[in-house]
Amino acid sequence: MLGRVVYACLGLGLVVVGATPTYATLSQARLARLLRNKVEDVRELAANPTLIDAVHKHNAKGQSLEEIKQLDKAWMATKEMTPLKKALQQNELGHYFQTLVDFNRSIYSEMFLTDRNGATVAAYPPTTDYWQGDEKKWSEAFNAGEGKVYIGSVEFDESSQVNSVQISVPVVTDGKTIGVLIVGVKLSYIQAKYLRLGK
Repeated sequence: MLGRVVYACLGLGLVVVGATPTYATLSQARLARLLRNKVEDVRELAANPTLIDAVHKHNAKGQSLEEIKQLDKAWMATKEMTPLKKALQQNELGHYFQTLVDFNRSIYSEMFLTDRNGATVAAYPPTTDYWQGDEKKWSEAFNAGEGKVYIGSVEFDESSQVNSVQISVPVVTDGKTIGVLIVGVKLSYIQAKYLRLGK
């Protein structure tokens, strides 16, 4: 029987339609506390020389914003695995992200890396769009080149099909932000950690 069911789990509000969660609410302060260790893990990953090199190489291609938007339009026009989607999932970093996500299946829902314009460099699983530059998760973390950590709200993610929180961390080299790494952390992990910590 479909219906609107509302329940709380020690302060974690979750709204469910039928049996499918649609969204959850947590204060940003509480999310920041619960995700402190994961933020550090993502920052460490963003400092990996292989990631930095990949972003440098992508930036060096000199794609215009118009070209990026055209690729984004083609990307979103189909849910099929296009050559570009496949390439970004199967390049060196795409494979690495898949290994990390699969090995930490109870924690991570997705990982993707962007360049200085928000164009995707590598992703697992494929993102719902190619260009992230028009989204808060990217613009807040890139921060006009200044870079900062940004933790999003709990949302249902289309690409991974789970409720998660996206942690966005700047990719920095020589004090300059050159891209952004975005990692989805599953709501189920956050709930489990809340239960363990009791806060």
